[in-house]
Amino acid sequence: MSVSPFGALGGAEPPPFRLPGSHFAAALLFFVAGGAGLVWAAPDLSAASFLSPRVTGVTHLFTLGWVTTAIMGALYQFLPVALEREIRWPGVAQGTLFLHAPGLAAFVTGLTTQRPDLVVAGASLLAVGVLLFTGNVAGTLAGAPRRDMTWWALALAMTFLTLTVVVGGALAANVRWPFMGASRIVALGTHLHVALVGFVLLVMVGVGHRLLPMFLLSHGATERPGRWAVGLLATGVALLFALHHTPGAWARRVPAVLILSGGAAFLFQARAFYRARQRPTIDAGMRTAAAALVVLAGAAALGGYLGLTGFATRPHLATAYVSALVLGISIFVAAHTYKIVPFLVWYHRFGPLAGKAPVPKVADLYSTRWAGAAGTLLTVGTAAVAAGIAFRQAAVTAAGAWVFLAGAAVEGVQMALVARKRPS
Repeated sequence: MSVSPFGALGGAEPPPFRLPGSHFAAALLFFVAGGAGLVWAAPDLSAASFLSPRVTGVTHLFTLGWVTTAIMGALYQFLPVALEREIRWPGVAQGTLFLHAPGLAAFVTGLTTQRPDLVVAGASLLAVGVLLFTGNVAGTLAGAPRRDMTWWALALAMTFLTLTVVVGGALAANVRWPFMGASRIVALGTHLHVALVGFVLLVMVGVGHRLLPMFLLSHGATERPGRWAVGLLATGVALLFALHHTPGAWARRVPAVLILSGGAAFLFQARAFYRARQRPTIDAGMRTAAAALVVLAGAAALGGYLGLTGFATRPHLATAYVSALVLGISIFVAAHTYKIVPFLVWYHRFGPLAGKAPVPKVADLYSTRWAGAAGTLLTVGTAAVAAGIAFRQAAVTAAGAWVFLAGAAVEGVQMALVARKRPS
């Protein structure tokens, strides 16, 4: 019997709807808040003030609030059926959200209002929540009957997420008790790349290995680039973490080349899935995912250039690179949310009635036209923000931020309406 990444067509029974549903609800609130924060932080971004409290706080709304919380919800639904193993500790899985979400709210509030004690308190709650999540996923992975590429990508991602917490905790403590000095910039760059490349991108590679073929109805595509992506990204991030205090340009360039090569391999893998699709037209969610991959390709090219030549002397390009990377990943997650959340609502509320009464299709639960509009707004907004920062055009950055916020708001409203759908 085949295994669907979200439904119990094989493998273990997925968790109750409230577990992934509550995570996606919280994530979408953080997504819209991040869009509003992007408008608020646009002047600092245009000035390349990447260490300002507003920029730091908004960045964490996207990375920890939107992306990480959505990944938590997706993995709690994905793992049981993909790995044929139920979540190791379901009660802990629900409890982590009640540490993660308030901890992030306190942490971001402390950063933006410059209250060090609140930063430390929020970071402590976040650290406990994230470590419980990694332990739960690790326990689930340990019981899996097979260890394929997805298994290895997720196992490595959890390892790097743990390292992210370690470095992030040190940076949070530095806000209250300054001890890093000039090394803070190096630690911040390491923290950012271990989180976004080592954790998020490896999850995207591992889970996308299952989801992209399912959503695109693609069969027969080569899977070799995906395996290369996992190995190159993991090796590059491990070297970056191990060598980030090592003097000499080689300690920066070798990890940069490996990470850039791994990112290129992931893009080639995604391209292979798109080219092998059986469906002639691409729906709004997968069009947005393709646009996100284009944004990430541009960010990778800019990041590779800066990694080889140095970030310090090009603050505007460095800020544009990080903005494109964070927002590009955010768009990729937004694209998959259009596929995951409607399916979860349909599976739990309409699926039991299939064959017994008329039920809508998954795509009938939301407006594809508005979904396409949201994807366009998010993509255009990201491009404008990055371009405005790179070319020092504050008005363009601000306009892009407003456009991005509009896209996030459209998606948030649509997903809220989907969550209300029930059989009549």
